[in-house]
Amino acid sequence: MKIGLNELQRQLSELGYMPRIIDNRFVVFNYRVPLGKFKDREIEIALEAPQFPLNPPSGPYIKPHLMPFSGGGGTHPNGGIHQRNLPSQEFQYWSRPFQNWNNSEKNAKEYLAFIRTLFDF
Repeated sequence: MKIGLNELQRQLSELGYMPRIIDNRFVVFNYRVPLGKFKDREIEIALEAPQFPLNPPSGPYIKPHLMPFSGGGGTHPNGGIHQRNLPSQEFQYWSRPFQNWNNSEKNAKEYLAFIRTLFDF
């Protein structure tokens, strides 16, 4: 099994995205929000996943900023929105761990299905 950013990039490419690796740390790709408050909005998503698919990405980095920063705790959709300046100041970090990764198929398709749920509000 291949592990790391290149594997995530490969799987996203197979799903029709055009991902690129930046800073040898993030896989970045364009994404059209499919539903919810931001439906049809074109955004960029950056994923940090050095051990993919053994472990899921830590949570998506979203560009542009869609939600107000809230810092620490709280629940989705308003809680856990951070300014980390990664991969740049233009992204905000949504602390949204994929809770059941070990019970999933552990692939990019499964992770994107999880991402989709984050916009369902």
